[in-house]
Amino acid sequence: MAALNSLPNELLTIVAENLERPKDVANLALASRRLNEFAKLDGWKAFLKGRFKLSGYADATDAKEAVHGIATLYRNWDRKSFLARYLVPTTTTSLNTWETSRWRGLGGPQTMGYQPSIDSYEETFGRWTERREVLAWSAGNQIMLRIKESGRKSLEAWEEYGARANSTEPTDAAHSSISPPFDLYKHLTSWCTYEIPHTFAGMDDITALKLFRPHQRLDHFESVAFGTASGHLNVLHIDADGEKTRRHCFETGHRPVGALSLSCAASPLMAVSCRDFDSALSLYPIDPSHTGHNRINPVSQVIPTAPGAQHSRIWSCNFLAEDRVAIGLGTSYEPIQVYSVTPSGFSAQPLRKFCLDSKFWGEERPALYGPRNTAIYPIMPLPAASPGSSESGDVFVSGGYDGIVRLHDMRSNQDYETMFWDITNDSSIYSIATQGLERIVAGSSMHSMLKVFDLRVSGSNAYHHIPLSARRKPAANSGDASIGDAVLPGNKSPVTGGWNLYCNPCNNQQSFRNPQQRFTARSQNVPIYSLSIPSSTSPTVYAGVEGAVLGIEFTAILDPHPDPLFTKAITRFSDTGEIDLKGSYNPSDDVLNLGMYEQGDEEALG
Repeated sequence: MAALNSLPNELLTIVAENLERPKDVANLALASRRLNEFAKLDGWKAFLKGRFKLSGYADATDAKEAVHGIATLYRNWDRKSFLARYLVPTTTTSLNTWETSRWRGLGGPQTMGYQPSIDSYEETFGRWTERREVLAWSAGNQIMLRIKESGRKSLEAWEEYGARANSTEPTDAAHSSISPPFDLYKHLTSWCTYEIPHTFAGMDDITALKLFRPHQRLDHFESVAFGTASGHLNVLHIDADGEKTRRHCFETGHRPVGALSLSCAASPLMAVSCRDFDSALSLYPIDPSHTGHNRINPVSQVIPTAPGAQHSRIWSCNFLAEDRVAIGLGTSYEPIQVYSVTPSGFSAQPLRKFCLDSKFWGEERPALYGPRNTAIYPIMPLPAASPGSSESGDVFVSGGYDGIVRLHDMRSNQDYETMFWDITNDSSIYSIATQGLERIVAGSSMHSMLKVFDLRVSGSNAYHHIPLSARRKPAANSGDASIGDAVLPGNKSPVTGGWNLYCNPCNNQQSFRNPQQRFTARSQNVPIYSLSIPSSTSPTVYAGVEGAVLGIEFTAILDPHPDPLFTKAITRFSDTGEIDLKGSYNPSDDVLNLGMYEQGDEEALG
């Protein structure tokens, strides 16, 4: 039998791809000089590819740093270690006038805050710390846009800023009042705002918003699609360096826009739901080079039929793949419908409908009651790299009025494969995001509550299935638990790994230095309207509540070796060398004090 250190690199790469922990790669490197060289050159890259489905790190040192970063991120999620803040810009540039000024808030006579629609994405450029993140959200009839860059460019800008600040040259008074373009972690940050011309807050509020991804952009433009409650549907192309914008308008018939989605193609299509007497689903082509001023008409339109309901309302729409669009309806006993996208437009009939009769787990519903109507709000495809998922968008999750997150598979004849259920709170699910390959984050309709469900461990969620027998399944006193078609052994108890986070802060409002933060902290019982996670390796979750957006950063303030993305914030006491926690992570007293608790399991129901 060949010794491990005598295997060719091709086989060692396969071994490294199947290791479970970074410590395993480190131990492999200690076994012999040859294995040490392999680990340095290829071991960490193979581990990243096999364990986390990450590639693109050509340099071995960068791959090792990425392993450190991703392992730290996963550990912080497991430990529920994070910092949460309201996102409040200091200095903004108006995309309408290109004037830069200190941020003074949105203002306006509104009696309640706006309902933000959020989208974000992140690019990584060959190193863990070389990133560019774009975040956009709707704020009434305005769009807030933030671009954040870390890595070499940010470091050079910080050094240049420090040299300029230490110089004795006189400073222009207009620029001296402008805050430095860096966040707490010394990442280069720029804020922009855009107000839709000739509109009014409260009447023309933005109801749906999506960012174009890097492969869909035209040259160096940032592009965002948005729709409003008054029927405006636009795509805005932004050239911040050239200080110019282009806006393309689309025809909606003055119907309110409810939801929109962009396909993943390089030349994307846009699916839009418009509300009137009945909701209609429309398909629009997008041509960034379009120069005409005429409104662009849809190439296809369909009005879904909601079985069991007099009128149909589309709550959400999302591209599962380039040729499939899923919609969430309500109320109906078939609240999820998937349409094919053909060269001529939408298919006349749904490719598939999903029935979700969820309240009778393990038993048949009495015939006299008929099928149960419910509504589905968000729909989100799982990443293609997730276990059991596919490139063709067959696997997706949905959030319902009944407070249940379901996992669906187009390849299965079942209406849903898995249900994630929080026994302590059954408020409706308004928003969903996927964190990496392992978690689902859901926003509920009450108490500003985030729910986190774990996809990895069989006992980390309440899985259910409907057996063939009409008889209700008896309680498993032995500790066995049914999980789909599998059964947990009796020596393993199905303890949930889910947890809930209240996003309404317990801070004394007078502790907030910024008046905008005091306003956003008022509401105690508001929904999580929207969620966004920029990428599978991003440490941040963005949550939209009434009148505000929270940034939840997963980092551990007591970690002696934190994620490299956050190390620039660390300051130490000069006498002891210990980390100054407040000076490093909360110098502006803006970290939120949030409550949280673990979800229970089904045994607690009695």
